[in-house]
Parts: sequence; C-alpha cells; structure tokens
Amino acid sequence: MIQKVTLPKLGETVEVSTVEKWLKAEGDTVSVGDVLCEITTDKATLEVESYYRGTLLRILAPTGKELPVGTLIAVIGEAGEKVPDELLAEAGAAAGAAPAGAAEAAGRAAAAASATAASVAEATATVAEAAAAAAQGRIVASPRARRAAKERGVDLSRLRGSGPGGRIVEADVLAAGKAAASVKASPVARKVAAQMGVDLAQAARAAGGRVMKEDVLRAAAAPAPPAAPPPGKPGEVIPLSPMRRIIAERMLLAKQTIPCYYLEMDADVTDLVCLRNKMNARPDAQKVTFNDFVLKACAAALRAFPVANSRWAEGGIERRAEVSVGFAVALDEGLVVPVVRSVDKKSLERVAAEAAALVEKARSKRLQPHEYQGGCMTVSNLGMYGIRSFIPVVNPGESTILGLGMVDDRVVFRQGGIQVRKIMTLVLAVDHRVVDGSVGAQFLEAVRDALEVPQKLVE
Repeated sequence: MIQKVTLPKLGETVEVSTVEKWLKAEGDTVSVGDVLCEITTDKATLEVESYYRGTLLRILAPTGKELPVGTLIAVIGEAGEKVPDELLAEAGAAAGAAPAGAAEAAGRAAAAASATAASVAEATATVAEAAAAAAQGRIVASPRARRAAKERGVDLSRLRGSGPGGRIVEADVLAAGKAAASVKASPVARKVAAQMGVDLAQAARAAGGRVMKEDVLRAAAAPAPPAAPPPGKPGEVIPLSPMRRIIAERMLLAKQTIPCYYLEMDADVTDLVCLRNKMNARPDAQKVTFNDFVLKACAAALRAFPVANSRWAEGGIERRAEVSVGFAVALDEGLVVPVVRSVDKKSLERVAAEAAALVEKARSKRLQPHEYQGGCMTVSNLGMYGIRSFIPVVNPGESTILGLGMVDDRVVFRQGGIQVRKIMTLVLAVDHRVVDGSVGAQFLEAVRDALEVPQKLVE
C-alpha cells in the first residue's frame, strides 16, 4: 500500500524547510522509527522519521531546496509497487518540477553519505552550491568535516573554510583541533569545551592563561562572532535565509498589531554581582549568569501578577498555566528564543544548567520545537555590547519582553552619603491590550526588587 511522506510542520511559525541530507536511498527497506532524512528550518536541524514499514520507493525532494511544509518528499510502499503518476505530478508541482532523474540522484547522494564515500562529497562540492548555502545563513561543511568536528569538539560556526566557495573541509577542522590541543587547559575545561563546542583557542585568548572550566562557560555564553559577509556584489540583493524571513515577518507583525508602552527602571545589582561571584567560585559548581538570575526574577513576578502571564488571543485574553520564560540568543544569521519551562518551580542552578544547554543547542541549530515555543515573556540582553538601555520588541504570542542593559558603576546618594553601586537599567515593553500601565509598573518593580535581594532567588 502506497504511503506518502510529507515535509512536517515543526513549529507554529515554520512555513518552509529544506532537506539537507537523505539517510535512506531508494529501494531501502524502512521500519517505523527509521530516520529517512535530515531537514533544516529557520531554527534547527531535525530528523524526519518513518511512520510506515515497507520499501522507500521514490525520493521526490532534492537536497538543498527550500520547500513548503506539507510537500510530498517521498513514497513508501511494497517492494516493486508502482508509484501513481498523480503523486509524481503532485511532487513535481510542489518542488517546482525538479528535473527528471532528480530522485535517482538524491538516492545516490544518500548512499554517498556513508563514511566510505564521504571523500566524494568533498570532491564534488562546487563553489555555486557553497555560495548558495552561505547566502541562506547555513554552515557549509563536508560530511567528513562535520564528523571530525563532532569528535573533536570543534565549533564549525567559528571556522573559515578553505574549500570551494568557503566550504569547511576536514583539514580545516583538524587544524582547529590541533590548535586547541596546544592550548593549556584543565582536563575539566577540555571536556566541557568538547561537550559545548567551544573553541579552546578563543577561550585561552580571553583567559590570558591556562583555561579553566569557568573560562569555557564564559566563552559559551559569549555572543557568536559576526558572520563573514555573504557573497555578492555591491548593490546585489541577497536572498533572505529562512530565519531572517521569519524574523522580518514577526517583527513587522509585532509593530503593526501590538500596541505597546514602555517602562524603564534602574536596578541596584551590587549584591547580585557579589553573590554570583561567590557561587561561581565554588569548585565544580554550576555556573550562573546574570540572565539566569533575571529569569528567576521574572518568573517570581509572573507568578505574583498572573495577568502578565497571559497573551492576547482571538476574542479574549488567554491565561497561561505554566511560567515559562524565553531568552534571546544571537546567531550569525539572526536570533532565536529558547524557552526554559516552569522557571518558578526550579532552582537557580537548574535554570542555569537548562539555559546553558539550550544556548548550545541553539547555536548548533539542534533546538526541538518544544524548546522554542510556549514562552510567556522574553528576556533580551545587550549589556555585553556596552548598551545601557534599549527598547525591545514584544514577540508575537507574548505580552511582555524585558530588555537588559549593561551593569556599570554609578555614583548614587544612599544612606546619607555618596556611594558607587553597580546599576543595571531594565526596560519593559508591554502589550497594552493585555496588561495595563499600573500593573506593568508593579510587575517591573517586582522584578527589580527580586534582583536587588538576590538571595531569595537562590533559596
């Protein structure tokens, strides 16, 4: 019996995906749960599993081409069963009528993905293919390079390829791995760097000496380096990557449909800085960032003001049962907002651990849909760039977003005298349809108060 395999919809905002690699070839026997192919969306690289048992009769989606969700990409059935012409026509129309033989070529490419033929993949890479992928914001690397990077803990996003069109080849990864091996680092630091894909050489430059675990964690939390400019001539229009198109659509939707007001308040985080330093100085302790404290503070405020833990919906205001907070992570091609769930019910250390894991997955584009959906508010931090304050844009589907500025020393009048304190400016953007100004002000005040008495966030 013929069974259709379609491109799945992996998220509320995902409208298109790209088949990156076929892991099964035409004629292969497949079972329920077998991985058929890898696809990329604007946020992640994901595997498509088979829901059927049988033979992979036809591959109908070429690799590297962006297709709408729901597109027919393969057909499974009994061995020797004929694929109906109408299905082939359906696939051709959706995929833009791929040239004859594309399915056979895709099947051969899947077979070539094995280790024995990985060198062929490098040899046949063209400048045009690499340039097109780079223009879409994707990392262009050979299968051997990806395998070597995974084995050696090398972050591909931090490499410049020497292959055709800037493609990263195995030699680039081996050179980076050799440079990392020459770095003086503790065994724990090397292990954590391998797990999180951190470049030890870069961590060493920041540390100024022997790299320790905390240096690796700081490097992992640092913004990703700016991407090389996409290929093209001055004045040329570079096609939008899936991520950039989604960002553009959602930001335009936010500015056109969400009537916001903005509140600004300074928080004295002197005690928070001291507490964080003490916590991070403990041997083998879970390292915590300023963002982790802010996530906990926001969760406490959301629990105290349930109306803020709501969103605008058709015909009313939808209350959220769970307190889940997202945080913006910068990527070369844009940004993504992973979500830590039930923040109010978790310890600070657990929130920190989950946030660090989400950052690593976001940068390697391995986030699953449930890891970037369902947030009730977002935290966006630009303090590491020296920004004192900024006005963030509310993410559609949420009602608030908190912008964090830099922590700097400011002179304040306190307890009858002049003191130098560490101050951070908070800016809250609020959907006025959901949260009135007085409630928004009290909400921001609650966040500030929690940050100024950080010990309560640890208890």
